[in-house]
Amino acid sequence: MEILTGDVNEEKHVPFIEETDKGYKVTVGKPALHPMKEKHYIQYIELYVNGDAVGKKELEAGDDPVAEFEVPKGKQVFARELCNIHGLWQGELD
Repeated sequence: MEILTGDVNEEKHVPFIEETDKGYKVTVGKPALHPMKEKHYIQYIELYVNGDAVGKKELEAGDDPVAEFEVPKGKQVFARELCNIHGLWQGELD
């Protein structure tokens, strides 16, 4: 499956990553959240730190497309999310 990317401020599918006290918070959709309807929703959010998958949150229609991961901090941090219509998207921590 092709991994898609884009500007988090222009494309609602790019995961937005924020550092927290205990790890990272990933939101899909900035400034407005990605829709989470029965026919169009985010299926999961995954977090990668220093090349390793460190967490995954499964989502369903009606959930907020947000995931918080309590993990050690790293130098290279990115997240992926799968939209049931628009595919697999990746965003990096700025």
